[in-house]
Amino acid sequence: MDFLKAQFTKILPVTPANLSESTVLITGANAGIGFEAAREILKSKPKRLILAVRNLDRGNAAASDLSKIKDASTEIDVRQLDQSSFASVKAFADGLSGQKVDVAILNAGVWNFKWTPTTNGYESDLQVNVLSPALLSLLLLPNLRQATSPSAPDASKPHLSFVSSGLHAMAQFPEHKLPAGQVLEALNDQSKYNGQDRYAATKLIGLVWAKELAKRISSDQVIVNAVNPGFCKTNLMGDASGMMKYMTKCFSICLGRSAQDGARCVVDAAIAKGPESHGRYLSEKMIKDEAPIANDAEIQTKIWDEITAILKKEKVFPGSAESL
Repeated sequence: MDFLKAQFTKILPVTPANLSESTVLITGANAGIGFEAAREILKSKPKRLILAVRNLDRGNAAASDLSKIKDASTEIDVRQLDQSSFASVKAFADGLSGQKVDVAILNAGVWNFKWTPTTNGYESDLQVNVLSPALLSLLLLPNLRQATSPSAPDASKPHLSFVSSGLHAMAQFPEHKLPAGQVLEALNDQSKYNGQDRYAATKLIGLVWAKELAKRISSDQVIVNAVNPGFCKTNLMGDASGMMKYMTKCFSICLGRSAQDGARCVVDAAIAKGPESHGRYLSEKMIKDEAPIANDAEIQTKIWDEITAILKKEKVFPGSAESL
C-alpha cells in the first residue's frame, strides 16, 4: 500500500534555484531520468552542465536536444563515462581535475537479469551500481569541496546526490550476514548469483555507502543524500526477456511514474534540499525512513571497508580520500 500511495503521489515542479555560477554534473544523462533531470536543471540556468554518458554519440544527440531549451549563458559539456570500467571512471574524473563541481547527481545504473561480468571482472550490477559510483564519489570530493565558498557562508552548499531506489527495502541480501571481507566477494561469485535479488541488493548497498560517506564528510563542506525517483517509465529494465519482459511492461504501464516526475524528485534533492537532508534518504521530494538495515552501523562499516579495499586493490583509490 505504501508503494502504491507513493507511486500516485503528485510530484510538483521544482522551484528553480540560482545556478548562474554553478557547474552541475549528471551521470547517465543521455536518456531516462538522467536526461529529464538535465532538462529540469536547465530551468535554473546553470553556468555549465556536464553530461556524463557511456556513448558519446547518444550523449551529443541528447546535448543537441537540450540546447534547444537551454539559456544562452549555459554551456553543455558532453563527456564519456563508462561505469563498467574503473579506468573510464578515473579518466573521467582526471579530466575534471582542478575544476569545481557544485552539484553532482550520480544517476547511471543498470539492471541485468543474468550474470554479466565487466572487463574488470566484477558482476555488472555490482560494479555499475555500487563500486563505480563509490569510486566516482570519492574522486569528485575535491571538485565539490572547491565549490564551497568561505566568503559566502550562507550560499548553497555543494550537493552530492546518489540516485537510489525504493526497491532497496525489498532486498533479501543474505550476504550481509557473512563475516567482514566476504560480503562483496560472495556477490561476485557466479555460483551464488541471485538475479532476482541483485538489483535491489546493489541499491541497498549503494544507499549504505552514501550514508556512511555522509558520516565522514561535514555538511558544511558537501551535502550528501540519496534519492528515490520512484518506479518510472524508462528503459532501465530493457534487458528483460520472456515472461519478465511482459510483466515489467504491464507493470510500467499501470503503475509507472513518468521519467519527468522521477527527475523532479532527483533534482529537488540536488538543488533544493539543504543540510537537513545530509545522510538521509528522500522519496516523493520528502525525507523518509529507509529500510532499517541501511542504518546498521556494523553493516555500514563493513561495506565501507570492503568497497575501499577493492578500490585499493584495483589501484584506483584516490589519495585525497585516505583521511576519510
